[in-house]
Amino acid sequence: MELLLAPLPSILPRPHQFPPLPASRPRHGRIQEPIMAFAQAPPLALPFQESRSSFQAPRHSTRPPSQEPRTHPLPGPSLRSEPRIVSDTKLITMHSCAGRLVDARKVFDGMARRDLLAWSAMIGAYAIRGMYSDVSALAVTMVREGVIPDRFLITRILQACAYTEDLELGMAMHSLAIRKGFMERTRDVPVGNSVLAMYVKCGELGRARRVFEKMGQRDLGTWNSMIFGCCQSSEWEEARRLLHDMRHEGTEPGVVTWNTLISSYARSGDLDVAMELLEQMEESGVAPDVVTWTSLVSGFVHSDRGDEALQCFIRMRLAGVEPNGMTIASAISACASLRLLNQGMELHCHAIKVGSVNNVLSGNSLVDMYAKCGEIVAAKRIFNEIPEKDIFSWNSMVAGYAQAGYCGKAYELFCKMESLGVRRNVITWNIMISGYIRNGDDERAFELFQMMESCGVKRDTASWNILIAGSVHNGHFDRALRIFRQMQALLVRPDYITILSIIPAFANLVAFWKVREVHACIFHHNLEIDAKIANALINAYSKSGDLAGACAVFDRHSSRNIITWNCIILAHLLHGSPSEALDRFCQMKQEGVLPDNTTLTAIIKAYGLKGKVSEAEEIFYNMTHDYNIAPDVDHYAAMVDILGRSGRLEEAYELIDEMPLIPSLAVWEALLSAATIHGNVRLANLAARELVSIEPSDPRIQRLIYNLQDLAGKSVDVPHMIVFNKGRELEEVDSCSVEIENKVYLFSTGDNFVLERTVAELKSIMVQIGISMLNTSNGTPDVEEEKEELSAIHCEKLAIALAISNSPPFRSIRVIKNVRMCRHCHTFAKLVSEKYERQILIKDSNCLHKFKGGKCSCEDYW
Repeated sequence: MELLLAPLPSILPRPHQFPPLPASRPRHGRIQEPIMAFAQAPPLALPFQESRSSFQAPRHSTRPPSQEPRTHPLPGPSLRSEPRIVSDTKLITMHSCAGRLVDARKVFDGMARRDLLAWSAMIGAYAIRGMYSDVSALAVTMVREGVIPDRFLITRILQACAYTEDLELGMAMHSLAIRKGFMERTRDVPVGNSVLAMYVKCGELGRARRVFEKMGQRDLGTWNSMIFGCCQSSEWEEARRLLHDMRHEGTEPGVVTWNTLISSYARSGDLDVAMELLEQMEESGVAPDVVTWTSLVSGFVHSDRGDEALQCFIRMRLAGVEPNGMTIASAISACASLRLLNQGMELHCHAIKVGSVNNVLSGNSLVDMYAKCGEIVAAKRIFNEIPEKDIFSWNSMVAGYAQAGYCGKAYELFCKMESLGVRRNVITWNIMISGYIRNGDDERAFELFQMMESCGVKRDTASWNILIAGSVHNGHFDRALRIFRQMQALLVRPDYITILSIIPAFANLVAFWKVREVHACIFHHNLEIDAKIANALINAYSKSGDLAGACAVFDRHSSRNIITWNCIILAHLLHGSPSEALDRFCQMKQEGVLPDNTTLTAIIKAYGLKGKVSEAEEIFYNMTHDYNIAPDVDHYAAMVDILGRSGRLEEAYELIDEMPLIPSLAVWEALLSAATIHGNVRLANLAARELVSIEPSDPRIQRLIYNLQDLAGKSVDVPHMIVFNKGRELEEVDSCSVEIENKVYLFSTGDNFVLERTVAELKSIMVQIGISMLNTSNGTPDVEEEKEELSAIHCEKLAIALAISNSPPFRSIRVIKNVRMCRHCHTFAKLVSEKYERQILIKDSNCLHKFKGGKCSCEDYW
């Protein structure tokens, strides 16, 4: 018969259930044979005599003399005591069936002599009730008194060993089963299955595999146990190979087999394989049950894939399978993660209908769902109605208040827990710390962080992650790095969340060395194998100006997904290497990875940088047919940019006019930049009006339109608001930072205090490269150049001058500027890179400029 290895509703594997004893026990005359055989045989050599030396089945009793007649091994049956043994055994069975286990045990302990049938009755009574520790204790005493179990009783004992993970007793029973020949006959498959299941549950997969390979006959339960063992040990490929082998040998997997595999893959987060197995299960004619669907719904929820969790839930209902409490709770959690209040309320009604609303698991999910959807009053009402609140109930309510911004209420409940005797765990503290940081009260968050261990709660990795992520979110990048370093100093091992929290803080030009520091930590803790971390590293290296580092991480990473390919393609584009980006695209297709929206947008831009308009148009107009991807706004913006670069402004405007989508800022900004560069005042004015109507207060747009007015003069009818804001307010946001010898210096145009030495060095550099303030590249004075002469020197020039005089000649100069570079500064950077043979990287609001040998990666179009 099939072993019951199905997962519990929590998608955790259920312990094995072994075949029940036969309804009709063997007659008394049959069970004397093993006793006689044992009495005539030498003592057993048990595998754990050293650790349990008393377990040796002695020939003489070790009980006191007064009890000797009851326990002395019998050379044969005693006819005078036989009726009494039978009647006492029946009395044990009667008490056991009536639920009077204490009375049954009194009768058993009072028996003068106990044969195999009596032991079977008492052990069976404990086994039926799941009292496996008592079964193991009785088994030891039984063998100690010289009674050897038969094949049916040994199955019971092995079942208890599996549940209690008593490997020593299990190995002894295995040895006994071999000695008695229970493992050799075809009809003793249940004994072999019990031995196999015992080793699996004890974590001895190697021993289990040896037993499996020696079994001459295998049934469905045999395969289930072995598959469960492989899943338990994370040997996924071996488990799927066993599934194939069992079908090849003529044993069709049952619902338990499929559930074991599906729940294990879902629990491990490999949900794509779990869904593939679900399809195979349905194709084989086995209908998924509530355990199957609950495993998938719960797995998707824990993997933050709430939409797919709800899709599984809907499929389950359409299949006519009624959800249990765990399924409903998981579906409610999916609604909470997606902030789907209406669907959550529907599930709430269903929970009331099926009577699971008072279940603490459903109650906790409802509190979380209502709190995340902003219905804090409803969350509080559900919380009050939970009859037996656990720590998760309290944590859910505290988190609800904290997430809603009511940190005072959250702290009040936090303190109430202690007064009611509810022990706050590390999750409770982390919730409060996260709530304070999210609401901008960093000081209070750090205070609670310091208090944790003095209150008897040990900080975990998540506690440190909250501080790091919160500091990054609030713009305190240096503080995040200090916390990260302190965390390592205290030997707290970072996890992938730690790395993913801190890497974005250093994805910029002036944090190059910090990216390397974080990468060293990732390498030390072997975290680079995680796909998300590898992708984040590629992105960080690219944005910090190290394209070679990004390529090295990409080439070393074996499990590349579409995000990985997009990261490396965008890295090449950022550094002005469109040919390499196109080569990566070809390589990606050769490896069978299909592009997505981001990939195609990048490829269109790459063709634009190379001036291949026809190739870009081919991608754009055929993407629906070739890749089943409809062009979106980003694709249109990329095409407008390409047409604008090539001077085909009218075609660019026609494309905008005919596009089925509402043009975005990026679309009109691309047209405005192209029209300004090519001197098309009419289209530039049109694009400017559209930009102002969409986002009038964007500083970048104000600067573009400001330059446009000076290009075309007063003939351009720019909205009054833009003209009014074109003065000092724009000047205040013009700042930049430069990294020199691992230190970052901040400059701002219009500063009253500028180091005279830096200004003097700048003037010296400008003399050497033969450029003055009012030099221009196209004969038309740029407004930014005029402003520079009248008010202050542009900050990137000061940053470059400081870097040249204070850093080694082989070191790249890295500058971040928060607004678009003017043409004069762009020309200056090109001439400096040629004269001083230095690579200069300047990231402005529009693109990354990579100056080398008098040329820029943007090819003077930005």
